[in-house]
Amino acid sequence: MSKFLFIALGAIAFWGIQEDNTGAMAKTEEQPYKVVLKKEKFEIRYYPEAVFATVRSSEESYRSGSSNQFRRLAGFIFGGNSESRQIPMTAPVYMEKTESGNTMHFVMPKAYSLETLPRPLDSGIEIAKSKPGYYAAYAFGGFANEEKILKAEAELRELLRQNGIKTTGNFKYLGYNAPYEVFNRRNEVVVAIEYEPVAN
Repeated sequence: MSKFLFIALGAIAFWGIQEDNTGAMAKTEEQPYKVVLKKEKFEIRYYPEAVFATVRSSEESYRSGSSNQFRRLAGFIFGGNSESRQIPMTAPVYMEKTESGNTMHFVMPKAYSLETLPRPLDSGIEIAKSKPGYYAAYAFGGFANEEKILKAEAELRELLRQNGIKTTGNFKYLGYNAPYEVFNRRNEVVVAIEYEPVAN
């Protein structure tokens, strides 16, 4: 298994099953979305607004710089913030290649808003709301690596071309599992699209 996987998907106890503030065990919170159209090999989803913590790198691949990016974001949610508070880990972790390098995003728990979220002590961590919108999503299993992610991007791009759907942003990789989870692993590639829902 590559070092990339351990970093990108978070080999930490907060992922999987976590203890809440009552001492009970709670399932990891996942970013909500609504499936609006399901095709044979991909689906279209509506993602509402969410709060993201983001770090940027000048590296050009998904793998390059991911170790440092994950370390910084993990430091923020594990107490490196203005209130020294531990913020629960959520799923998925986003990775995105851009024209200037790449980024990693943690989705903040829905209990937090921009106003209530503690401020990161690391000045390089950006806190912002995502824009709501429609995304095409393509899922694949197993342990992800650069080659598999790029192959999934190419396959989704071709599926969208065949269906006459235009993309409006960068492709993003979403990882849902901790490295110790061997079975039923969930990986996705998503991209923002132009989409008008059909009225009922």
